[in-house]
Amino acid sequence: MQGRVNKSGLVHFLLGLVSSRATGQLIGLIAVLSIIWFAGRIVGLDTTDKKLIAMAAVTAVFIVFIFIRWLWTKRSGDKLASELASHNAGSSAELDEIKEKMQEALSSLKASHLGAGYRGNTALYALPWYMIIGPSATGKSTLFANSGLHFPYSNSNELHIQGFGGTRNCDWWFSDQAILIDTAGRYTTEQSENKEWLSFLSLLKKYRPKLPINGVMVAISVADVLTSDSEEIRQHVKLVRERIEELITQLGVIFPVYITFTKTDLISGFEPFFNDLTEKEREQVFGAYLLDISEDQQNDPAEMFEVRMEELYQRLCEQRLSKVARERNEHRKQLILDFPNQFKSASTKLTEFVNLLFKANPYQEVPWFAGVYFTSGTQEGTPIERITNGVRDQFGAVVVEQKQESITQSYFINRVFNDVIFKLQDLTRGNRKKRLVGRWLKGLTVTSGLASIAAVTALLITSYTSNQLLLNQGEARVKAIVEANVNKAKDEQKLAATLDLFEHYQSLNNYEKQLPWYFIFGIYEGDETLTSVSQVLFNQLNQLITLPAEKQTLAQLKEFEAIWSADDADARAASRQAYYDALKLHLMLSAHPEHKDDEFAKQQLLSFISQHFNIEIDAQADSPITSQLNDLVDLYLANISTDLENPGEILFWQNNETAVLNARNSLNTQPEAEPLYQQIISSFAERKKAIQLKQFMTAKNRDVLKSNFSIPYVYTNAGWQEYVYPEIKRISRLVFSGDWVMGTSNESGQNAVDEAQADALAKAMRSYYFKDYGNTWFAFLNSIKVPTFRDLNDASINFARLSSTDGPLIDLMTLVNDNIVVADKPSAVSANNDKIATILSGATDTAAKKVAKGKLAKQVAERPDFSQVSTVRAPELETRFADLRRFSQHDEDKQMSDYMSQYISSLSSIHSDIKAMAASNEDDAQAMVFVQDLLSGNSQDNALQSSWIIIESQTRALDPETKDTLDVLFKAPLQSGIASIMAKARSQLNEEWENQVYTMYSSSIAGKYPFNLTGPDAAIADVSEFLNSETGVLWNFINSQLKPFMKVRRGVWEEKQWNGVGIGFNQELLDGLTKANKVTRSLFLNGSDAAGFNFQMMPVPQKGIRETYLGFSEQGYRYRNEPEEWRNFSWPGRGAAEKAILYGLDNAGRRVTIEQDGPWALLKVLNQANVKWIKGTEFLATWELVDKSEQSLKVQFSLKSGRNSGIFSKYMLTSFALPNSLFAPKPQLAQASRASVQ
Repeated sequence: MQGRVNKSGLVHFLLGLVSSRATGQLIGLIAVLSIIWFAGRIVGLDTTDKKLIAMAAVTAVFIVFIFIRWLWTKRSGDKLASELASHNAGSSAELDEIKEKMQEALSSLKASHLGAGYRGNTALYALPWYMIIGPSATGKSTLFANSGLHFPYSNSNELHIQGFGGTRNCDWWFSDQAILIDTAGRYTTEQSENKEWLSFLSLLKKYRPKLPINGVMVAISVADVLTSDSEEIRQHVKLVRERIEELITQLGVIFPVYITFTKTDLISGFEPFFNDLTEKEREQVFGAYLLDISEDQQNDPAEMFEVRMEELYQRLCEQRLSKVARERNEHRKQLILDFPNQFKSASTKLTEFVNLLFKANPYQEVPWFAGVYFTSGTQEGTPIERITNGVRDQFGAVVVEQKQESITQSYFINRVFNDVIFKLQDLTRGNRKKRLVGRWLKGLTVTSGLASIAAVTALLITSYTSNQLLLNQGEARVKAIVEANVNKAKDEQKLAATLDLFEHYQSLNNYEKQLPWYFIFGIYEGDETLTSVSQVLFNQLNQLITLPAEKQTLAQLKEFEAIWSADDADARAASRQAYYDALKLHLMLSAHPEHKDDEFAKQQLLSFISQHFNIEIDAQADSPITSQLNDLVDLYLANISTDLENPGEILFWQNNETAVLNARNSLNTQPEAEPLYQQIISSFAERKKAIQLKQFMTAKNRDVLKSNFSIPYVYTNAGWQEYVYPEIKRISRLVFSGDWVMGTSNESGQNAVDEAQADALAKAMRSYYFKDYGNTWFAFLNSIKVPTFRDLNDASINFARLSSTDGPLIDLMTLVNDNIVVADKPSAVSANNDKIATILSGATDTAAKKVAKGKLAKQVAERPDFSQVSTVRAPELETRFADLRRFSQHDEDKQMSDYMSQYISSLSSIHSDIKAMAASNEDDAQAMVFVQDLLSGNSQDNALQSSWIIIESQTRALDPETKDTLDVLFKAPLQSGIASIMAKARSQLNEEWENQVYTMYSSSIAGKYPFNLTGPDAAIADVSEFLNSETGVLWNFINSQLKPFMKVRRGVWEEKQWNGVGIGFNQELLDGLTKANKVTRSLFLNGSDAAGFNFQMMPVPQKGIRETYLGFSEQGYRYRNEPEEWRNFSWPGRGAAEKAILYGLDNAGRRVTIEQDGPWALLKVLNQANVKWIKGTEFLATWELVDKSEQSLKVQFSLKSGRNSGIFSKYMLTSFALPNSLFAPKPQLAQASRASVQ
């Protein structure tokens, strides 16, 4: 039976056209074009031409997109049709016939309403595809044949393309709404066909990768389920689930699965029950729609199926009474009445089947079950009766054999396709893996799309905004200049406004060369304003620079003219160059633009701007204002024409012939050499960097000699040859030659030179130059230092480098020689060297070089002038550097001069001594002995002493300047060497000092009385043990350890020195020993090892005092105004009591007493007196005794020391202190000054 068409005619066409994708795309295109036309001005599309261009571009992109999409779809459809035909054919004959049928079917699709955009093979690819699977003989083909769909195939007898002999592989049903694939039943049931089945799925995946199928129908015969036991049902379910899982896995999508129970008419009573339905009613859906509850897989579809089956049963029960009433045949009444019960009884098996089919499996992806539907085709068979009792028994009915009437209608098929399956064609989605990937891709696509839209929008907005800002900026800056001129603002304000406009002008010029990205792809109108901006800018430059600079230059010319009239030679010399420059600037910008020197004019104009506008311009600083003014002046000069007949944007200056004539007359006088020389030096000083010592040292020698002195490049041999010599020659000839500035050039432009005057001027400038040249190099040599060596190992390494034939001293002498042997005429030397190089260039080996040298010697002998040029040195340096060249120059076959060879050899001997000392296990002891011998003068065989003598002998006869320089330079390594040895000796001495002396001093003496007035009493025995001159710890250490390094001069301790170098004692130590000597002399009698001293005492009578007393340790002097006398005392006393008392008793009987305890009690009492020296060893001690009455009693005693000492002075004892280290924390060797060494 052929299906009927759903829509036709004009309605068919219009509905298809309106619902087609092409119509939607066309509407979208029209919407975009409308937006461009009506809203384009917002993004700068403000003219009709711009809008039309944009619309044309969008339309072209749309057409290209549609064409590429159509082409791709057609190509995919062609390939798919070819592959499907090949896959379904068994032989070449079958292949040709299938292709012919398929082509005819595809051609008929051209009338399809779904194709309002899809025709032929394109429709094959673009229409939705559905597949039906299930066992053989389940009515799959019958289901499609009776579906009522429109199959636009020209042959009415053939509704589909199939293989011969039934469904060989797949039958293709070409509907104008979808393409239906009827798979062979063996694909479902026979495992041996699995390979072919998977091959077919791969074909679908290959040519329909995005949407291989839109849904799958699983066709199951009701008879197969009802007549099967549980095991057979389970086997059916297993095969169906495997095929569904293969579809999901191989195709990579999850799709709606429709369970279709066919041959429902085999349930007993089906035909009588539904026989009264009209054709329209037979098209309705009979089944359970489960997609609303199974799509999110939250509910169990099997449970819901049972609920829906119960609902269907209830509906059938509701209808049977009315159907029974309309039926006349008693037997058919029985069948109608019993059909709901038969249906419910069949539902048990069907529910078992569905439960197994829908059951979740953790190893398989859960299918997406859209529903379960019951259909009936035109097949024949015997109805199956599941029950033989029930309602009929209640009526007393007798079971009779029923006869199945021939059914010629299809039931419940058409709307399953139209209302359920086709409406859900867009629900197919990827499986878990594909959904995950798809989710990321969609997110990325959406994000990229939004970002692209945002980027395009931002680009257009940025372009439009930037263009508007640029135009507004230019307008505002031009307006600012106009307002400044109208309001007669200050020149500084006008210049600021001009610089702002110039910045805008530079931006526009740069945009002309290369637009920024936001202008390239957007809107730019700055080029339309460039001409007007440049006109305003040049007019402003004429007002701010041309007129004021011209006026100021003329004023300068008049000022210089007045200086020349004053007849001040110094003022003339100082102003000559500035006078000449002002005249030159005036001429090149007025009467002689052909001589314009942009670099010179730029410097002059920048100087003018700096003065006139009070702006600090630093040529070295990279400040924004400096850079901007440089660019502004460059623009100014670039727009001054070099042709008087064709002026540029910048006006020529007015030529003042009177000022020019006066200037030329004034400048036409004899120039001064020194200012010209200073001009040469200053003009070249910044062109090349100064050189430093490290640049000429090899890598291994850079840290041996140090110097922070930078030699200006002009005071090097290279500077002399490259610049100074030719510049002196040029200036001296220029001064005495014709000059366009001076108006002395001849008609041909050549200048005649007064050679005699030029040579005299050059000689004078050379004199100044070479004087500074010599001073520079001697200052450089005087700045060189040898860093202090860290230890003996470091000293050994550095002496190894210093004594090497390729060491730093040789590098230094090479540098010196290269720069103190200065050619008198470098240009001639250069030419001569080129000739020598030419002769030697062909020599490739030693023999060839000898031949070349012989040839060179022959030429020198034949041409004396040839050799003279290369050997003539600058006479100004000949005498001054003569002695220095003795050390720097050497013969060709030697690496160094004889002087340097002798000196380097002496350094090598020192290196041997230090190396041996550093390698010794007792290096500190050897260092101690070495220093002791050196300081004591027992060092005749010492390499250090020998080297010193060599230096003295080498420099003795040199001129004073060279002698002083080389003395310091050559002796510096020796001083650093002895310093490292003394540093080693210092560590040994310091350790012994701390162990033997300072430990006892800090624990027994330091901070205690009498050395600290507020400290506790020191034990007399401790003081005796530490300070006695015979066996005292301090003096024993001094005599045994430090005596070789020290000496006493006039009672003051000093350290011994060797050639101005000492071991570097701490000055606190020397001061402490000087004071320790006085303490020992005061506290100890000659030859005594115990502290003690003798003295005499005599009271001095006082008015109002009737009795005085001073006593200690059972010794005392009580005075009661009797005749005074000297009495002898000794300290410490022999009494048991360690106490000292002083008191005074006045006439009123008031007694005031001072009393002290301890071994030092006497000194404590004396410390409270005002002790005054009288003469010799005599002192007067005065006490002012005060009690509560606050009236003092004056007590006086005269004292005489037993020997000349300061025992009665408290400050003599308290000033004594010793440091914890013999040497300062950072010891500085005691060295004679540079002047004394010299």
